[in-house]
Amino acid sequence: MPSPKTALPKRLADAIAHSARPGKGDDARKAAAQLVKAREAGNLKDARKAAIKAKLVAPRSAWVREQLGLLAFDLEDLHEATQELMAYRRQGKPARALDLLTELKRQDVSTKTWVDAQIARARALADTGRADTAFTFLKEAARDAGPKDRPRLLEAMAEL
Repeated sequence: MPSPKTALPKRLADAIAHSARPGKGDDARKAAAQLVKAREAGNLKDARKAAIKAKLVAPRSAWVREQLGLLAFDLEDLHEATQELMAYRRQGKPARALDLLTELKRQDVSTKTWVDAQIARARALADTGRADTAFTFLKEAARDAGPKDRPRLLEAMAEL
């Protein structure tokens, strides 16, 4: 079981390790954990550095590419954000993403991580042809989100 607000669910960590280059699974897990820890602490620059490390050892991980894209967006590097999020869409496995996201429990993560997960869940649902369900998830998340996170949810709704 992950530590509240600092660890990845085991299945997600395993999936990242599985997508890593041969012999680099542990490095991928560690980098992904560093990414989450730094992001939870509000240190986006360190989170981005960890995401880049994770990308170098696990370039086929859709989760890593999405996180790197979101961090680049938050840090206003729109070119990198666009490149990474396009790679995520090409690599993404929506059904697999949905399986992994169902393991995430609201009480185990911060609001920011929960919002990120709901956006990722909505995108995966939309990719599988369930845009109405995706919209519902985002609406529910927007009700619970604070003023910092609500605009991101509204933007994700507009993209559907």
